[in-house]
Amino acid sequence: MLPKTLMTVLFSAALAAQAAPVFNLFELGVQPAQTERYRQIGEHNIRTSIAREKGTLAMYSLQSADTPNLRYMVEIYADDAAYQAHLQSPQYRTFLAAAPHILTDRKQKTELVPQLLSDKKVFQTASTLTRLTIADIRPEAQQAFRPALRAYAAAAKTAPGLSAVYAATEKNQPNRWYLFEIYENEAAYQAHRFTPHAQAYLSDTADMLLNRQTVALQPLTLGNQGHLAFDADITP
Repeated sequence: MLPKTLMTVLFSAALAAQAAPVFNLFELGVQPAQTERYRQIGEHNIRTSIAREKGTLAMYSLQSADTPNLRYMVEIYADDAAYQAHLQSPQYRTFLAAAPHILTDRKQKTELVPQLLSDKKVFQTASTLTRLTIADIRPEAQQAFRPALRAYAAAAKTAPGLSAVYAATEKNQPNRWYLFEIYENEAAYQAHRFTPHAQAYLSDTADMLLNRQTVALQPLTLGNQGHLAFDADITP
């Protein structure tokens, strides 16, 4: 039997020849008395899915640092078949059954179109830092912004202490870009901010933005297969 790391690498390579991954972002309101129950069910869903479903590439449970009881889920699947398989899994059905008892009416799903996805195996610690940046681009600047962000994301793949970088556009609003990053710690993030490619990206895109928002998030449970490599510009 092939080692798991090699299997993951081979699977990521095969991904390039298949349909684009499914990338979803969820915003979920949690009832104040149910936050621990939500955390437990979410952790079980993530740990079990990553262990048992090779097509579940990444699942990240996060909480808002600014809005009490607001949670986020970032999910990436190899393709729609992998996503549909996850929706039929026992661990997801457990979450679905509990949802009416732990969630509020605030439920929002945002479908994203992957542009560049890259990660290493994430090993979560108390110091792990997550960042979500959402940018609305001027329509006339969209063509120029795309290579600028992709160049940043491509350079960031090898940055020390950066475990994951995912760039995507919103399916129903193509001029809205999402950048989700995972750093080993605050020091790694601060060091990365001042790299030439990060500074060039900020400088080159400043006039292209209608607005840019950084969503303050704290990680709850982070799980991924690792070794994901997807580039929309070179995938058939």
